[in-house]
Amino acid sequence: MASSLYRRIYSGDSLYSAWRKVKESAFSSSSETIRNEAKDFESQLPKSLSDIQRALSKKTFTFQKQTGVAKTKANGNSRPIVLSPIPNRIVQRALLDALSRIKFVKEALATPTSYGGIKNKRVSMAIADAKQAISNGATYHIRSDIAEFFTKIDKARVVELVAPHIKCADTIALFRAAITTDLANIDVLRRQGLDEIFPLGVEGVAQGSPLSPLIANLYLYDFDITMNDGGVTCLRYIDDFLILGKDMGCVDRAFSKAQAELKKLSLHAYEPSAASEKASRGLTANGFDFLGCFVSAGLVQPSSTTRERFKKRIQSDLDASIRMMKYSVEALDIYPNGTYSGALQNLDRVILGWGEAFSFCTNGQWIKGLDDYITEVLTQYEVDKGKLFQNSKTNAQRRMLGVRLIADTYSKRSGPT
Repeated sequence: MASSLYRRIYSGDSLYSAWRKVKESAFSSSSETIRNEAKDFESQLPKSLSDIQRALSKKTFTFQKQTGVAKTKANGNSRPIVLSPIPNRIVQRALLDALSRIKFVKEALATPTSYGGIKNKRVSMAIADAKQAISNGATYHIRSDIAEFFTKIDKARVVELVAPHIKCADTIALFRAAITTDLANIDVLRRQGLDEIFPLGVEGVAQGSPLSPLIANLYLYDFDITMNDGGVTCLRYIDDFLILGKDMGCVDRAFSKAQAELKKLSLHAYEPSAASEKASRGLTANGFDFLGCFVSAGLVQPSSTTRERFKKRIQSDLDASIRMMKYSVEALDIYPNGTYSGALQNLDRVILGWGEAFSFCTNGQWIKGLDDYITEVLTQYEVDKGKLFQNSKTNAQRRMLGVRLIADTYSKRSGPT
């Protein structure tokens, strides 16, 4: 007979709660593919959830293959993101909710200096605690990032951490399967030379999984405890951490201690240097970047790097829209994010999400600067769109606007004649 923990995972309430969270995330995604997948799943309710429940209860549930996406980072390197089908994410979320009730997990997630992926904790709280530490006399800092963190996590060690506290073979087996990566597009990635950045072997867990933040916090639980038992404050958000102390000596010693603790896990943090964007060291009075923000005693605002990345995202999305509008004319089809209306809706979602993420920051000139920039690129976008319209026929203009033709819909349904 299944344990109460395992039964909780596939209970109707648990799966429906997991679906609501997955749905919220999917529907707010900038990816039309993800949004459509969630809509398709929702259209099959309640059967789609009942199928998952039945498979879990019979212990026949199998995680579907995922899709690996290599996102280009600001430094030109690729960041491996794993996109899982909706059923995978629902079960991972239900598993996360069940594991979060275990005493050991509760204790780890209650660590006061850990913030990422923890219910009711946010970036703004980490920033507020950093400012409080500065007000309490922390005059020096070291900020760093654990190098290639998610790709270096030992899956077996993760299972060893939780297994003694679960004591349910079915749940452990499900957890082990949930953190295993099996990519449907591995051959494509291999041809592109990108397969090695994905967590396919014994090392690494998928970024993008609902379980990833929990795994990070359990994996670094001892690190958090050890780093805060001295005369410094060490704040961690997933793989970013900030050490604050009263003098440079104690901060340097704490960073050496951090490196020693990470070495036990076959990890290391970036060394602070003037040329490094990954780490910094110096007086808190001069301010420093942390979690996408520039932080000082009296000021918190999105860092210059964060603002530039946001601006590039906006420009890139609008440029892509112009290219896709041209293509829609040639292909006689509508590509929603590439249409005029779709591009503006997508831009509005991006602005809303970004603005809400940094709404805790100090009001200042940076807000007007970004709004002025957005207005400027939108003005140029209107000019580029106008040129396309001048050279296009009425039907093509409809498609570019994102308003389909009835004739297009009919031709798709009826097929060639």
